[in-house]
Amino acid sequence: MIEVKFMKNIIGGICVGIANIIPGVSGGTIIVLMGLFDKLMESISNVFNFKIKLKDKKESFIFLLEFIIGAGVGLVGFAKILEFLFVSFEVQTLYWFIGLILCSVPILKKNELKGEKINWLFLIIGCLIIGLITYLAPGEEGNIVKKEVLLNQNLTIGYLIMLTGLGAIGGASMMFPGVSGSMVLLVLGKYHLFKGYVANVTSFDAKIIIPIIFIGIGVILGIVVSAIITNYLLKHYKRNIMSLILGLIIASAISIIPTSGYNITTILTSIITFIFGAFVIYFFDKKENS
Repeated sequence: MIEVKFMKNIIGGICVGIANIIPGVSGGTIIVLMGLFDKLMESISNVFNFKIKLKDKKESFIFLLEFIIGAGVGLVGFAKILEFLFVSFEVQTLYWFIGLILCSVPILKKNELKGEKINWLFLIIGCLIIGLITYLAPGEEGNIVKKEVLLNQNLTIGYLIMLTGLGAIGGASMMFPGVSGSMVLLVLGKYHLFKGYVANVTSFDAKIIIPIIFIGIGVILGIVVSAIITNYLLKHYKRNIMSLILGLIIASAISIIPTSGYNITTILTSIITFIFGAFVIYFFDKKENS
């Protein structure tokens, strides 16, 4: 049972890391789908809560360490694989995520609401939030920030504060189900700046590393603050918050459905990847309840 939980934490982290690379796919959604959302919010709150017992704090820290290791593997280790999949099999890859998301909704309702009825008002609000973000998000073409531009940027205090703020927004949004951190940064017009720094991290140039440090500080702040707030809301208004989350999740799956690139082969292979995504959710739900 311990090994299953360990693997689930690592794999959950990997999936979240991968999801956060893709605009439109929410890392927070994957956290919920893997059954780790409540645990993650609670663990982050526990680590920064001085009233929590040392034993519980240690357990929370170990969970977070396993999850962070997985997320790091997903972000770094799968970047090239994901790039290949999106270049060669974009539609099929998206349908794998769609299979994960849509087929988890009944399981989420059963596990999280525990017989309570959905608050349809909050579910609709969740759908509308994703619809608004998707509508406002601009296209990606022609916005690539080259390394030379980053190296010529003056690292003023105001600029570094702005990067910290962007990191905080990205960190908070990447944790919340249905909301893509990448998509929010696109709406703000800063996604390619963010991506440019991350893509050039291996250059080890001070004008790249220093901004990434400030972005990282912002991401940590965003994650911690959003986790504390979300953990409080889940404890006091769980039915409403979970209904909102279900709305966010359903709308996020719809928003990434490809609108072009279909042929007979693509349709058949997309059905297979959709089913595989559904199977992954079924497998972990079965293991969790066995």
